[in-house]
Amino acid sequence: VKIIAIDCTPQNSQIKQHSTQTKQQERVKNEIEQLVKDIWRVGDSTKPQVPFGQLFDDDDVQQHYEGLAATLKAAKKRGIVTYKSPILLKGAHDKVMVNLVDQSPLGSKEGDSDTA
Repeated sequence: VKIIAIDCTPQNSQIKQHSTQTKQQERVKNEIEQLVKDIWRVGDSTKPQVPFGQLFDDDDVQQHYEGLAATLKAAKKRGIVTYKSPILLKGAHDKVMVNLVDQSPLGSKEGDSDTA
């Protein structure tokens, strides 16, 4: 007979829960950073905006995001992007423009210079 001891103390479960939340927050942060790059890449090269349908149809975007609309919603909640629709559905909202709040071109932010 094997006896398995499981540590179910509140402290141990809180540590695991915090670790899971940290991983989720890091994943969302990484997806939003990639989203900014994708908006610049897919959209108009002179301004940081792209129609939702064009972004959705991009092959790299389709391969990267589990849920593009959810990533856009998270980015909107954090003030990274704006768009004039409460939800984004493929087909119905293809022409909705997704705009980056920070309109400075990628790599031009102060402190990001590559001086070595």
